[in-house]
Amino acid sequence: MIKKPGPERIETGVRNLDSILDGGIPKGTLTVLAGAPGAGKTILSQQMIFHNASPEKRALIFQTLSEPSAKTLKYLSQFEYNDLGKIKDGSIEFVDLGGILRNSGLESTIALMVEHIKRVKPTYVIIDSFKVFEDLAHSREELRKFTYEVAIHLMVWECTSFLLGEFSDKDIEVNPLFSIVDGIISLKTREEADEVQRFIRVVKMRGTNHSRDEHSMSISSKGMGVYAPKVTIRRDTQVDLYSRRSGPARAKLGISKIDQLLGEGVPYGSSFLISGVAGTGKTLLSLEFIYRGAKEFGEKGIFFSFEETEERLREIGKGMGWDLEGEIQRGNIEIVSVAQTDIRVEEHLLMMQERIERLKARRIAVDSASVFLYKVTDPRIIRERIYELATLVQRAQGIGFLNTDIPYGSNAISRFGVEETIVDGVILLTSSEKGFERERFIEIYKLRNTAHLPGRHLMHITRDGVEITPRIPPTKKKRGGKGKARK
Repeated sequence: MIKKPGPERIETGVRNLDSILDGGIPKGTLTVLAGAPGAGKTILSQQMIFHNASPEKRALIFQTLSEPSAKTLKYLSQFEYNDLGKIKDGSIEFVDLGGILRNSGLESTIALMVEHIKRVKPTYVIIDSFKVFEDLAHSREELRKFTYEVAIHLMVWECTSFLLGEFSDKDIEVNPLFSIVDGIISLKTREEADEVQRFIRVVKMRGTNHSRDEHSMSISSKGMGVYAPKVTIRRDTQVDLYSRRSGPARAKLGISKIDQLLGEGVPYGSSFLISGVAGTGKTLLSLEFIYRGAKEFGEKGIFFSFEETEERLREIGKGMGWDLEGEIQRGNIEIVSVAQTDIRVEEHLLMMQERIERLKARRIAVDSASVFLYKVTDPRIIRERIYELATLVQRAQGIGFLNTDIPYGSNAISRFGVEETIVDGVILLTSSEKGFERERFIEIYKLRNTAHLPGRHLMHITRDGVEITPRIPPTKKKRGGKGKARK
């Protein structure tokens, strides 16, 4: 079946928004940006316009009673997307409608707008704020007539237009404007996990198979950025990733005798949950996993830490006698540290994806997944985020260690109780008291598609790293014999 070509689209210039929109804003459409004051409507619209406007594709920005153009230009100076050259060469023109709105009303205002549209012949139009017209209309009939005329003129001139307003969900249901427009993008702010967070959702966009989910976003000096792991972090289900490798399909980890426990090796694309209470060696095991990969197998590795600082991890490597510093300087290892108080899950998932792809990392460690997700209380979202972490590993055709803290005194093998159902393998680290000393043990609790050595095995932390003493299982007796072992 031949897929019909979709509508021509324009790039938004906003990170990940085009992916949510299935390729961008359809050309020639009329889109409402709805949200409370401060939600980011003006920034979003201006960022898209500055990204696309040129002398051949000019833009008109109509300012109503929201704020004067002079104030807008001053406000623009703090953003990197602001290009004064586009204002100077006429690519972007601001028109202040405040005076005529106050003195002459809607009919004269629309006449002035049409005059400017005919003069400039713009490709893009912003009206900020369109909600003002609703407040100034004397009746619903006058508002409907005005809205219809504006929409018709913009469509006739084939403008890609954005109408901004402090519209609520209730307004979307009853306002006549929303039966005319092609698209609705809703921007919101609310408190989650004791923080005020921003969200964006494409409510409607004609001719577009867009994401219907709500996605978190942020505003910085670069403008708006959208974090959409559900859209951007997807597994490659069409191609066998292992078939594209030039090397073996399975990996050796290179840590003491752990490869003896893992049999024929770990399939590339696999993610492990490294589970244990505090002090069982999760961080050290994961750091050595990254180091041995670079040192002994030439596999680049990246260590994401949400508990320790980069300086502390470097000191651990130095204390073990490893040339960790040298591997970092050679560009084979990266350590990325994020303070626990600064964690923003969706934003940092995107950061992790970008850092893994940029380094071309084959070994990935997250210390720890339980701290990374400590603010998330919904088990469904925790499951999704663990799946996305595992997907980062799968897409990199690498091996991933995801550390998780087990609560003391529990029989659980993970912090949240869902992680072990998603990952490919579970390495369980435990300890017990023997006399006046504590012994550590390692167990390959689970590993898909791989025959591995069962049971617990003694593990020591030495000055050279992790040292494992595999426990050789008893040999099987011959059937009918008197205990003679098989050779």
